[in-house]
Amino acid sequence: MERFYQGEFYLVTEPSFCKGCGLCVNSCPTNILYLNGKSRIAVKDIAQCIFCGICEARCPDFAIWVVKSTHPTGKIYDSQIRVHGEVGE
Repeated sequence: MERFYQGEFYLVTEPSFCKGCGLCVNSCPTNILYLNGKSRIAVKDIAQCIFCGICEARCPDFAIWVVKSTHPTGKIYDSQIRVHGEVGE
């Protein structure tokens, strides 16, 4: 699992779940996603991500998702990480 942080958001990828279909890559409006040499999801430049969630919605393998802090301080805690679309414990 890889996490890419920007402010109160972060993008999580799980390359081992990725089948390399490219749906997330083709749907990303800022073109920050790509398939690496192993045909797995990878992130070019998280600073360009707008955290729109289109990649998450398009991924049939649950290999990528967006997390936004719900804590009043804006800090992100591990309990906010979603696994397979569910809130982790």
